[in-house]
Amino acid sequence: MTFRDTPWPEGTPCWVEVQVDDPARTSAFYGQLFGWTFFDHGAEYHHYLTARLNGRAVADIGPRPSGETAGGPSAWLVCFAVESADAVAQKITAAGGELLLLPGDVGSHGRFAVAADPAGAKFAIWQAGEYLGAEVAGVAGSVVWHHCLSRDAEASKAFYADVFGHTVTRASGADAGDGRVTLAVDGRPVADISELGAEVPADVSSCWQVMFGVADVDAAMATVTELGGSLHDGPFDTRHGRCALVADEQGTPFALRAVGGGG
Repeated sequence: MTFRDTPWPEGTPCWVEVQVDDPARTSAFYGQLFGWTFFDHGAEYHHYLTARLNGRAVADIGPRPSGETAGGPSAWLVCFAVESADAVAQKITAAGGELLLLPGDVGSHGRFAVAADPAGAKFAIWQAGEYLGAEVAGVAGSVVWHHCLSRDAEASKAFYADVFGHTVTRASGADAGDGRVTLAVDGRPVADISELGAEVPADVSSCWQVMFGVADVDAAMATVTELGGSLHDGPFDTRHGRCALVADEQGTPFALRAVGGGG
């Protein structure tokens, strides 16, 4: 369990958000699944909803910009903490990434940019202002891990090491077959990357996968379907615990992992 009241170290995934067609419906789904409550930031911030777990911020749900509804299901966006969004934006392009949204201020909350790594996985960077990012992680109802599925894991690992200074460690044992590597900040693992195998359809793009903690994966899967979501894979056991791949009621994919109790 991690409680955070100061900015996250640079290179640490510090926040997740999703833009959907119907934020009210999606917030009801996650509220029932994870016990989240929501704060509406009002018209100035396009009625973005900050999800809270026992009063601590864990994620944002916002409206998808008009004109993007034909692009398929939404995706959770992983944000990495940075000290200077502008400086890191320059590192992103120098390392072969692409800036999809130039650095800009989000009111007094912080400074934000969106990018893609050389393999096409989309992510964001967050320079904290009044908003630090997630205030709790690693417990049921919060984000517990971040995983990049890459069409070119070698390019992706080199990119994140260059941009954020991540230490890269190759996996061993059962996880070695998919080229998996772990990214660490100051010796602390923060994410991993694996290769999308040849068996994965060619139209599946590189992406970041967000994993939320639950007390009981099987019970959470049943709740997902009861709330109108869908099951994609699992449950299955890993060295990190019991997991499953699911999607919410608007088709946004995410993962579940069994962890200890809530904060």
